[in-house]
Amino acid sequence: MKKISLFVSLVLVLFSSMTMAHGPVRGKMTASVTIDAPALDVWDVISNYGDMSWHPAISNTTVDNGNNKGSVRVLTLAGGGTITEELKKHDSGKMSYKYKITEMSAAQTIQHAGQEEIVPVLPVENYQATLTVKEKAGKSVVTWVATYYRGYLNNEPPVELNEAAADAAVTAVLTDGLSSLLQKFEANGDASAVTIKIKR
Repeated sequence: MKKISLFVSLVLVLFSSMTMAHGPVRGKMTASVTIDAPALDVWDVISNYGDMSWHPAISNTTVDNGNNKGSVRVLTLAGGGTITEELKKHDSGKMSYKYKITEMSAAQTIQHAGQEEIVPVLPVENYQATLTVKEKAGKSVVTWVATYYRGYLNNEPPVELNEAAADAAVTAVLTDGLSSLLQKFEANGDASAVTIKIKR
């Protein structure tokens, strides 16, 4: 009986491992940059949840309730399309705010596994992020942490909605934003100053 139980347990573990190997895995990306400016000055640029003018990919932002929890903003992208986000937390004392994506427009529609699939402007699901500024030796360390899943939650994703596509898109968002912010304070700053770490 013990042998049968052990065999069943091993089969279940193996099946679970095989399922996990093909299913989506949450990604966590941490992007950071050090800016030669006081933290309060840098925070002043990004603290307004309804103002994303510091990010080159955003052409316009509308917001319904300022920096208050639950406030919804709609980002109009310079390349076309929109992203709607909800503010989860805003803490001026800690110079930090957290938000999540609630809706996105479609970038394209593709055929995959006999089905029509919508590819959103950011090919991810369950995206949340936190933006924080901290003072360090008279400079500012800005950290942008995003968690997300690939855009296709079933097994065997199309290339437009797999982990590589999600990682590339999120990397671009975070890197472009932080390098642009850096250039507001340091004219010679560029994307190479931004560090990126991904965990799964």
